[in-house]
Amino acid sequence: MFRTLVFHEVRPQKELNGRQRPIAVSDSYEDSLPLPLFDSLPLFEEQINYLKDAGYHSLSIGEVQGFYEKKLLLPEKSVLLTFDDCYQSMKEYAYPVLKKAGWKAAAFVVSGWLFDEPSAYDPNSSRVLSTAELEEMRDVFEYVNHTSHFHRRKGTTMSSAMWETTEDFKQDLYDCNQFVDIKDAFAYPFGLYDQRTIDTLKEMSFKLAFTTKPGVNTKDTHPLELHRDVIPYSLSIEQFKNLMEEV
Repeated sequence: MFRTLVFHEVRPQKELNGRQRPIAVSDSYEDSLPLPLFDSLPLFEEQINYLKDAGYHSLSIGEVQGFYEKKLLLPEKSVLLTFDDCYQSMKEYAYPVLKKAGWKAAAFVVSGWLFDEPSAYDPNSSRVLSTAELEEMRDVFEYVNHTSHFHRRKGTTMSSAMWETTEDFKQDLYDCNQFVDIKDAFAYPFGLYDQRTIDTLKEMSFKLAFTTKPGVNTKDTHPLELHRDVIPYSLSIEQFKNLMEEV
């Protein structure tokens, strides 16, 4: 069994000022990133140091695929770290911490959001990185499909894959796969999906898909409905340790 953690933004404490930040993406989609999707930099450093000191193994997507497809055993204490959307703070703050610790992570990329050119770090928005900046971090991150332009929502119950045609969703997945390393794994935007979404992923030969439903993943967890625990800045290090020790 293993647990999967999901981060969006890792920010210094002074930037966690109790307000949402607008996203800034290249395809002009407008939305805001809520504060519960932010982790604080001091806590993130504590969390990574704890995982390392406690003997956890940093999983790759390939190891998770082997667990489900080939019934390969995982190290007893295994965790998969994931980042969604590839905001500037992933490079500014998370990347140096992970690199120093010698830890790997998977980053779910909305390829249609990526900018052509890098920009200075903006603390006042959740700005997505450029393609060149992602290339610079391949020693830590492996890049995985999170759609090309389908990371859009209607309210809190529907994402693009749930209202657009199946053929358009397939094309969007194909377009994202032209950029990412891992072409048969996926994270549902906003954690929203339905049976048609799952069926389309199957048709496109995807082997893994990640939700935002909390909990550990076992051999009995459906590989296209894998659990992920969102780690917010409000989670103390003791609560984080208790989470990791739950089975």
